[in-house]
Amino acid sequence: MAAPQLTISLNEILFIFTRAGFGVNAPIGVSEDFAKSNIWLAENGFDPCLCSIVALDSLDTRKSSLDIEYSHCNFSHSGPEYLSALQASVSALDWIKGEKGLELTIANVDSPLLLVAVLGANQVKGWQVRWRDESGASFQVSFFGKGQWQVISGNATAIELSKGATMTVSLLDKVGPSIEGEVRKFDALIEKNKTLQTGVAVHEHWGAIYAYFARCLVKSTAESRASGAGAGLVDTD
Repeated sequence: MAAPQLTISLNEILFIFTRAGFGVNAPIGVSEDFAKSNIWLAENGFDPCLCSIVALDSLDTRKSSLDIEYSHCNFSHSGPEYLSALQASVSALDWIKGEKGLELTIANVDSPLLLVAVLGANQVKGWQVRWRDESGASFQVSFFGKGQWQVISGNATAIELSKGATMTVSLLDKVGPSIEGEVRKFDALIEKNKTLQTGVAVHEHWGAIYAYFARCLVKSTAESRASGAGAGLVDTD
């Protein structure tokens, strides 16, 4: 029997996903960007839990790392682990804001869609992201501005499930021919209005996301309440 569907708000995504990132020891700033990227995913019709649980689980089990090295337009992690998309995404965004006309390569990212989501959440325009993941699936994402973007999928693999990819970020007018495959076009502004009215549906991975969030909660004890933890009895407490 399928688990009942839960609907949450965008504010709940911001609150819970920020703390879920912090629950796997990501810096608070990185965790906040992670949460905002999940809001963007939800606004575009994706279940934000689906690719995020991969990134959180990988960090928690040390299959991914937040350590990142930069060398001549290349981001990588020196060890055998994946490079965490939580760190790779904010690093790629900083690079885009500072570089003109170059191409960035990011090696072995655990959850590629999260990197795309950070760029989308920050309304980048005129950039393209391409990758082939460890299963051989290929994707190309283009950002056109004003909330409009598209995905070209080279096969039937869902982009949310793509894992372990070396990604290339470049200006739209600097890339070669597009890959062949199914084209999906998005208008984030239209989708956002729908989401505000209906909420965000989350499915079987929500419980695992919430478990990472719960690591940040203070246990209710006499000592914790005496030190100020928890809600007061009246609004002025």
